[in-house]
Amino acid sequence: MDHKIFARHPLGNPHRHWRQDNFILSTFSARGSNMRKVIKNCVDAGFTMLELGWATHEQAFEAVQLCEEYGIDLLFQDFTLHGGMQEFISREGELQSMVPLANTLAPWKRTVGVYIWDEPFRPDQLAEARRQADLYEQAAPDKLPFTVAIPSYNTEYTWQNGLFTKYLYDYAKKIDPPVLSLDYYPFGLPGYNDAEQLDTSLLWCDLGLLRKIAQAYRMPLWFYYQAVNLHKYHRFTFPMVRSQMYAGAMYGAKALQEFTAVDAVITEEGNRGPIFEETKRIHAEFRALGNTLMALQSVGVYHSAELLAGSPYLTGLADELTGHDILPQTLPRRCSVGELADAYGHRYFLFLNRDVDVPLDAELPLKKPVRLYTVSRETGEQIFLGDSITSLTLHLSAGDGVLYRMDEVTDAEPYTLEYRIEK
Repeated sequence: MDHKIFARHPLGNPHRHWRQDNFILSTFSARGSNMRKVIKNCVDAGFTMLELGWATHEQAFEAVQLCEEYGIDLLFQDFTLHGGMQEFISREGELQSMVPLANTLAPWKRTVGVYIWDEPFRPDQLAEARRQADLYEQAAPDKLPFTVAIPSYNTEYTWQNGLFTKYLYDYAKKIDPPVLSLDYYPFGLPGYNDAEQLDTSLLWCDLGLLRKIAQAYRMPLWFYYQAVNLHKYHRFTFPMVRSQMYAGAMYGAKALQEFTAVDAVITEEGNRGPIFEETKRIHAEFRALGNTLMALQSVGVYHSAELLAGSPYLTGLADELTGHDILPQTLPRRCSVGELADAYGHRYFLFLNRDVDVPLDAELPLKKPVRLYTVSRETGEQIFLGDSITSLTLHLSAGDGVLYRMDEVTDAEPYTLEYRIEK
């Protein structure tokens, strides 16, 4: 079978200098009493970037050296020098230049940026986050000044009071970040229960709005997912983690950021944590899929009927299947689909089983025959599944996903493809 190679290009906010070359698997808090163990075990778990949330000054600078040694990227954070977290502002009114910090970090090539602010939400915080991001970009144009927005279950800007949409647009416009990142940790929030799972979660509204704004401002979409039992629910399982990762990819995410490595992948001492092996396996999957995902942009997101049924908040933030040329008008229970496409017209569909307890086994009729390929989660290679396929047989474990490419059936010979970055 013929095999074709297509170019893809680095991604980034056109107003900012920093560019993203590859799919990123990151974690918010890579810290512990033994930083060498922390970094080594995070590398072994398949992370491609580490963040220093809540790290001490000493841990931060030790991480700089260790990440260089182990060959993994680092987002630097040290509250004694810069930045903020929600309402906390480090060195408020004092910081006039980030040149000293940039010069200190310059020899360390794996330190790819700094964590400017975690969840700024009030106007003064947005302004200060923008100011510090601009200072750092001026001092180190090729590095990432990173910020993350606050989710809709905060105390001031919510879907219920009608203020969250304005907040997230203001965040994007006023900070103008290189990437648009949001965190949302749904399992165990008030109202969550085993029967409804995420059927009634406003996670899908946050992701829908994030996708809409990221596309409008041409910012890569990044997503923090929940990997620890943050809200002290009576149970927490790995399919809950997996479902969020594939949900992010379904919305077009170019980075999946784990909250948090500590108590999940590593312990406070830096040893391997309770979901180390599961994380290692799913990171291997996304390392295989990542090159393809970097070449794709979100075209549509479709959900089965029970998701947020009757809720007014999802309006305009998900797409309708009515009139779709390939997919049927209804999807199986707790099934969602992300439609993605590359710059050359190739169409991809990421199917997600949202159910975190029950596998999805379904036969999905298609409206017209397609030439079908799947993207291997072992190698990243495309596998030809057949011509004139009229239905999909879905076998998805709890919280699992699968990525297909669907082409028109023509007289031309089928071909597999891959993407190679061109700068």
